[in-house]
Amino acid sequence: MSLNERNSATPAPTTTIMAEQPGVDLWEYLRIIRRRWLLIILTVVVVLGLTAFVTLRMTKIYRATVTLQIETQAPQVLGKSVEDVVEMGTGSFWSNVEYYETQYRIIESRDVSARVVKKYKLNEDPDFLGVPKEERAGFKAASIDEAAGVLQGMITVEPVKDSRLTMIHVDHPDPQKAVFFANALAKSYEKKNLDTMLQSTIDAVDWLSNQLDDAQGKLSDSEEKLRKYKKENDILSISLEDRQNLITAQMTEVARRLTEARANRISIQARKNAIAKVSKSEDPMAIPVESLNSNQLIQNLKQSYAELSQEYGELSAKYGDNFPKIVEIKAKMARIKVDITREVGNIIRAVDAELGAARSTEAGLAEALEDFKGQAQSLVGKEGLYNSLARELDNNEKIYEFLLGRIKEADLSRLLKVNNVDILDPALLPEFPIKPRVQLNLALAFVFGLILGIGLAILLELADRTVKTQDDLEALGISFLGIVPAMDTSTSYGSSYNGHGSSRGKRHSKKAPNDPGSQENDKGINHDIFVHNHPKSQVAESLRSIRTNLLFMSADSHAKTLLVTSPSPQEGKTTVAANLAIVMAQSGSRVLLADTDMRRPRVHKAFGIKRPKKGLSTMILGESNAEESIVSTVVPNLDVLVCGPTPPNPSELIHTDKFKKVLNEVTEMYDRVIFDSPPVGVVTDAAILSKMVDGTVLIVKSMQTTRDAAKHALNILQDIDSEIFGAVLNDLDLTNKKYGQHYYHYYYKKHGYYYGSDDDQKDETEVS
Repeated sequence: MSLNERNSATPAPTTTIMAEQPGVDLWEYLRIIRRRWLLIILTVVVVLGLTAFVTLRMTKIYRATVTLQIETQAPQVLGKSVEDVVEMGTGSFWSNVEYYETQYRIIESRDVSARVVKKYKLNEDPDFLGVPKEERAGFKAASIDEAAGVLQGMITVEPVKDSRLTMIHVDHPDPQKAVFFANALAKSYEKKNLDTMLQSTIDAVDWLSNQLDDAQGKLSDSEEKLRKYKKENDILSISLEDRQNLITAQMTEVARRLTEARANRISIQARKNAIAKVSKSEDPMAIPVESLNSNQLIQNLKQSYAELSQEYGELSAKYGDNFPKIVEIKAKMARIKVDITREVGNIIRAVDAELGAARSTEAGLAEALEDFKGQAQSLVGKEGLYNSLARELDNNEKIYEFLLGRIKEADLSRLLKVNNVDILDPALLPEFPIKPRVQLNLALAFVFGLILGIGLAILLELADRTVKTQDDLEALGISFLGIVPAMDTSTSYGSSYNGHGSSRGKRHSKKAPNDPGSQENDKGINHDIFVHNHPKSQVAESLRSIRTNLLFMSADSHAKTLLVTSPSPQEGKTTVAANLAIVMAQSGSRVLLADTDMRRPRVHKAFGIKRPKKGLSTMILGESNAEESIVSTVVPNLDVLVCGPTPPNPSELIHTDKFKKVLNEVTEMYDRVIFDSPPVGVVTDAAILSKMVDGTVLIVKSMQTTRDAAKHALNILQDIDSEIFGAVLNDLDLTNKKYGQHYYHYYYKKHGYYYGSDDDQKDETEVS
């Protein structure tokens, strides 16, 4: 793994980094599903199996269906003018909705079912009532309501959308009985609907007949009262209203004529006054009254007077007033004036006579008008009682006629027996059961099982607090140095490039026959010196990547001492320390692996060394020197400093100045010194050692170390300001689809990593 692929090239932080809070990671959920696929499949299989078991054991239910046509009105045989006594839908949308909803409830009602029960005596049928055969010995008939309730439980009403059709479904284990009950229910509802209409009509006819008798009696009384009143008030010929109309018309006519007479009288009076004024005029030519000018005699006189006056004017200008002709003309003009005056007097007398006649006419008309007013006022007093009697008679007549008409219509409707419900399609024998729906149940079970399985997988994943991936480590605030794959047979070959075994890889995987460290486990693998025995394996390459990261991280500080610890026991820190020491030694550096786990030392077992009596503990106590305590191994450039005798107080021993002196001594002798310490989360030895070395590497075992334990160990080191290089994810199974495949593809397949070239190790040695 190159340094630019990960952020592991930078030193580990000394303070806790707040983990980023990501959103919903769909890819993470997909990875969870892939990791827990076996649980999901098992859950689906279990749910499907249980569903299939329950479904196949369920009783088969068959459904028979009857289709009804329900109209809002019965056929109008007698025409639209004849209304039914029973009102159904009124034609409006909401009224029809309410009507049909009511019909659906009636179909499902106990009354309709009870009719079927009574007709076929179903309350006496133990099969219908579901009585077990062993209990039928003392069977007693159930009540009608109980049997009707059983039948009601079989009924389902389903209206056909956007139509006036309704389907009645009856579900029963016996298909023939389902058909029988469905048809019986449809006929029962049809008959009930008709019976309801007929009974309502009969009740209406009876009620209308009673009301008609009362109305007839009231009508006779009203007629007698009105007849007597007319006789007493002399209004036998015509009605009071007609007399009022006649008098009103006469009054209107008299008033009109009176108005005309008054206007005529006023006109004559005005003309008389105008003539009287003109009669006093001396000049005949100054008569402006139209009535005088229209008189032919006066017009002729005025014409003669005008001619004489003109002639007089012409002659008087020439001869003077004493001229005989002028005197004659004057005499003629005087006679004409006398004639005009006399004629005006005649006209005045004629106008006076006309005025008198007009006044007489006006007075007569006024008297007649007053007489009509008196008659009208006399009728007003009789009008109230008359109108009341007439109105009562009219109302009684209308009520009587209405009741009589409705009785005839209701009687005709009763005789017709027209129904608005029709059985369109009777029920047919069903071929297949509707319950249980095996395919649907299995499909729903599959979906439910899949959801349940995924839910369980996610729940288990959330409940799993172990460290599994690089993201889990980095979320704790520690740098990631790399992984160490699981050291089984699948990782012992140099075939990690393509994921398949090869003869070339297998040749490199053979053990050295004289290798003292080839103490193998049950699978034939020695984990502690795995890299030495299998230098071309994935484990070896992973440790070389970790070595490279450590070298680059400590390039500036020239770190020589390295502490390897873990949060808890059994997490492979000794195995990682030993193999890391081997890869560092393979790079040409002189490396010392010191076993500072004085409680449970294991480094000597890792290299097949019998535990000597001298080691680190004796060096600290001054009982041996470095040459006596340090043991060489089969790995070139690698020596080990075993624990030696186990001291009773390891922590106090490490905390002494003598230990620091030993530390300085071995540091001067080797290029790299790796300390295998006890778990930091268990004892304080590792915390003490971390302050004395250049850096610490925390070993976390995949699928075993919990996040809480790793965080606790990290906090211990950070609290004392120890230099932490980073963490290593140990024992990661690359063949495990849960987590290992992610690293397998990233580290190897993605970059086409190639194993088996000797030049790789040589180049790496030069870089180191």
